[in-house]
Order: sequence, then C-alpha cells, then structure tokens
Amino acid sequence: MIISFNGWLYEITNWEEFQKQLLTLVGAEVETSIVKEIKKQDLISPGGSAEFFQSIRFNVSGDILKVYSDVPYAGYLEYGTLNYNTYYSPDSFPTVPHRKKTRPTKMSKALHAQYPSGMQPFAPFRRVIYNQSKMDKAIRSAGKKS
Repeated sequence: MIISFNGWLYEITNWEEFQKQLLTLVGAEVETSIVKEIKKQDLISPGGSAEFFQSIRFNVSGDILKVYSDVPYAGYLEYGTLNYNTYYSPDSFPTVPHRKKTRPTKMSKALHAQYPSGMQPFAPFRRVIYNQSKMDKAIRSAGKKS
C-alpha cells in the first residue's frame, strides 16, 4: 500500500501490522481524551470513586477499533435516563448542560416541570468521537508515534 502525506509517498509493505499499531495508538489517544472529558465534567461517584474513568478501555480487532466502558451505568452517563433518553437522539446531546435539577422545594414547580424527567446525558464518549478537532488531534498524534 502507498500512502501520500504532505507530498511524500510512503510504501507500507506490512499493512496489517502497521494498521494494528496505528489503530492501537489512536485508541490510546481517544481513551485519554475520553478520560479527560470525564474528569472535566466531574463524573466521579459520590465518595470519590474513579470507577467510571478507570473503566475506559479499547481494543483492536482487525480493522475495527472499539472504545468502551464496562461499568453498568456507563450507558446512563452517555445517553441519560428516562425522558432524556428520548429528548436527545443518540447523535445529539446538550451542548451546554442543563442547570442541574434540584428538589422542587428549591425551584418553582413550574420551572421544575420544564425539565425532562431523569438525568441528562453527559456524553463523554460522543463529545470526543463526534468532535472533529479532538479526533484530528488523536489521529495526528498517533501518526507521529507510529
């Protein structure tokens, strides 16, 4: 395989090995970016457990890179709960997070009723994977390391 990059031609004779190495490096970069996003959003369990961001993993199988978390509540943090699951599509999430809901006694019932029931999606995976700038950075960084 011949790759053209910045006017240079690179012939890769061991494509399968190179592909696995490159995907592994991209996976490590994406994993790091997701962990940063989790920390930035302060998605740490009460009591300080770092279980969620410590559960972020990736693996490479053939030409597929899979990034995932195996904690049972990861899907809820990514997509929200109850009405938030349908309020936003799998491809969308709040660009500016909603003001965290408080008990109705701390806000008017009318204001409280304007919020969907459930927990909003924080979308740490999608905030990285759907962000062209973050993905470009991850791929460029991986390319420099390969």
